[in-house]
Amino acid sequence: MTERREMDEIQENKEVNLGGNRPLLTRRAMLSSLGIAGAAMAAVSVVGGTLGTTFAAGGSVSGDVYGGEGHGNASIRNVASRTALKALNTVATTLAFLGESGREGIFRWTAGDYSALIAADTAEGIFIKADAIAAATGAWVRIYDEIDVCWFGAAGDGSNTTTAFAAAISLSQFLGLNRIVCRNSTKQFKIVELQITDDIEINLGGATILGDFGAWGAHSVDAAPIYWTRNVFYSVAADAPSVTLKNMTINGQSSPAYRMTGGTPLIDFRGPASPANSKVIMNNVVLTRGSNRCYTSGSGIAAPTLLLEARNMEILLYNLDHVWMDDCTLRSSPGEMVQVQSDDARTVLKINRLYATKARDNNPSTKWSSSALNVINCHPSSEMRNSHFYFFTKGAVNWESDGGLIDSCVFDYVDDSNGLDFNEASSYRFDNHTVRNCYFRNISNVGIRTSGSNELFENNTFEDVNLPIRFEAGVLGNPARGAWLKTNQVPLVNNTVRNNNVISCNASHTGKQEISALRISSSIFIELRVEGGSVIDRQPLSKKSLFGIWGKHVRLSLSGCFGNGTTALVYLTGTATCFARDCLLAPEAGESVHVFEFDNLTVGARGIMLDNCSRITELDAGSYDFRTATVTFDRNSIHVNNSPGFAGTSNNAIVNRDERLKGSKAYDPSSLASGASVSTTVTVPGCRATDADAVLVSASVSTA
Repeated sequence: MTERREMDEIQENKEVNLGGNRPLLTRRAMLSSLGIAGAAMAAVSVVGGTLGTTFAAGGSVSGDVYGGEGHGNASIRNVASRTALKALNTVATTLAFLGESGREGIFRWTAGDYSALIAADTAEGIFIKADAIAAATGAWVRIYDEIDVCWFGAAGDGSNTTTAFAAAISLSQFLGLNRIVCRNSTKQFKIVELQITDDIEINLGGATILGDFGAWGAHSVDAAPIYWTRNVFYSVAADAPSVTLKNMTINGQSSPAYRMTGGTPLIDFRGPASPANSKVIMNNVVLTRGSNRCYTSGSGIAAPTLLLEARNMEILLYNLDHVWMDDCTLRSSPGEMVQVQSDDARTVLKINRLYATKARDNNPSTKWSSSALNVINCHPSSEMRNSHFYFFTKGAVNWESDGGLIDSCVFDYVDDSNGLDFNEASSYRFDNHTVRNCYFRNISNVGIRTSGSNELFENNTFEDVNLPIRFEAGVLGNPARGAWLKTNQVPLVNNTVRNNNVISCNASHTGKQEISALRISSSIFIELRVEGGSVIDRQPLSKKSLFGIWGKHVRLSLSGCFGNGTTALVYLTGTATCFARDCLLAPEAGESVHVFEFDNLTVGARGIMLDNCSRITELDAGSYDFRTATVTFDRNSIHVNNSPGFAGTSNNAIVNRDERLKGSKAYDPSSLASGASVSTTVTVPGCRATDADAVLVSASVSTA
């Protein structure tokens, strides 16, 4: 309690003298100065032209508290409007209750020079000049703790309140408080293109901001009206303010009944030209019914631009130093919902407890297209946790930045694209991502797609996903548009997939490769470690994967249990290597599954190495541990070591066991004449000895 009192005193001192301005009266300080009478005022009722109350004994508050004559009159004059307040006799009345709708509150006549404060308070929310007295002599000053936007004329009935918000924000910044509030969650404020020029926190207590939706352009081909919602809040790089938005709904008021093919972001905040400390914080903000659908053909916008150039989203946060989003909701908007972008990778993005859906408010069983979140060239320390993305057509999240942690998120229902995409449009390479403890469900294409190095995907669960994890090649980048859009014609290395559980693949698609790695040549390969590939909980018949792992031009390392795949547990093509250590291999009985399938594969010496591996289920007739088709192998390509539980059967491949090629030839001694010599050939299938090869023959003779 002592610490709290000290903090209160510090706050009082700040409120009493801000930058040398005249003393400001807070509600707390005012009631304290009035003692018990002040406490009574907090519960006072309106009676005639004054506000008053009495104690149970019947004496007046002022008399009982101040002890009679010489202590003034603590009664509060009731006035219905600011006009009436300005006309009061300030000698006879020094306290007044303003009853004007939306502006209710207690004002005290305060002597001093209030010229600058009255000039700053253009909407008369806190400082009001008396009619007959100069501002340099005194003013009516509201008793307050926080600045409520309603005091400045914001009715909250859906009408345009841009001017009132601007006045409240301006005065708050002038006073150095940099914070405005609303205490009524039922209010609805329309705001149109309000520029924020200095730091501010806007906490609306659950109230709603309405966008201005209308026909603001004409189609460039047929001249038909096109609709979008104009900016609500925006800033420019020259100002680069820090802005906090809390406890509000932003409703763009769009309607699918109108043609929405253009637009500007509802929220558009810009950081400075070079790194500083500008930040945007969004806490408990709901975005709904945006309308920004900016296309390059016939949009009517003067210079429509592409996704990576920051012009087709509902919220744009550009070149800021920090962006924090907590407990926010995005829904029912046709465009990209939020884009966080930096030209120089400065933006540190922290997202927690975000919920996003493309379901339409007017018909939740239908949805809009486009993504929820685009993260473009942000700082490597950026992260997103505990967030949920539901009901999308296009990819839910495009994370186009080097670095980033995605932890404990849900990606649920994407029917025409990917859940989490580190390779938007198959065009760019970004490295160093960690995705862990996430859940992917009902994804028609890829759960996690990447074209990067140093990727770690661990402890994730995939249910009803066509291709749970995919590494892709062949993306060219576009360095001409920015060095960060780098080329991808390099090997992708140090990638790890660990302890992921694939419950089922998507029944409507034919890909069904649980982990796939696709490169374009033997020199531009993918290095991939897979640890704990699957658990042996068999998938539903229609949702079984064809391959547990599918790789082309891949350098693959395996450990753990692998049991999924109705064609093969591991499929390799192109030029590849595979090193498996401490593996349990469990092809499903009755599905004619091969353990390894090699098709159009080139492997050099010791390219396929198994050590301490066991097959724990039986192979069906016609299935093999190593099935080959049109392969180029060295006779020394496949080695199985320290693996007595792995038979190593093959239709055509040479299998070296424990570093030896084995063969034998047996004769019945009784069939040999006494003293006769034996000359024989021991054939090792597939062995082609050359002049440089050494062949060791170990003879074992038994006459039993």
